[in-house]
Amino acid sequence: MAEETKEEVQSKKGGKKKLLIFILLGFFIVGLAGAGAFLFLGKKGEEDKTAHSKKSKEKKQAFYVDFDPIIVNLLDPSGKRFLQVKITLEVPDQKLEEEIKKKEAIVKDTIISTLSGKTVEEVIAPEAKENLKKELLAKINERLGEEVISNIYITQYIVE
Repeated sequence: MAEETKEEVQSKKGGKKKLLIFILLGFFIVGLAGAGAFLFLGKKGEEDKTAHSKKSKEKKQAFYVDFDPIIVNLLDPSGKRFLQVKITLEVPDQKLEEEIKKKEAIVKDTIISTLSGKTVEEVIAPEAKENLKKELLAKINERLGEEVISNIYITQYIVE
């Protein structure tokens, strides 16, 4: 009986060792599969990101022309209301950026003429900034004779 107990204990230890080996082998296989998938998909994702960032850089290369704040009197019977805006123009290439800088007087004149013709109600309305941006974009491009400006950003907007 003592010998049977020793044999049973040894067979149980052997069974536990086999189970432990199978579990470790299973973790090893799962780990290898995970690492392989990560490396394969990770490189593909990096290539996609690199290609996407190159495309977006090629498409999205833009140049910006900042203007000092412009202050205009609004159409107001009392003449005491004014609008102060700071505008940045977006152009698609550096050549056009230089052209805008050379024609700064024309651009500022267009901005001032457009804004000084607005009433207080027109500039404080919820959609006022978007409407002004669209109107300024159209008028400036018209004055310059071509589609030079691709977007307008209003970086400061004060009505008093």
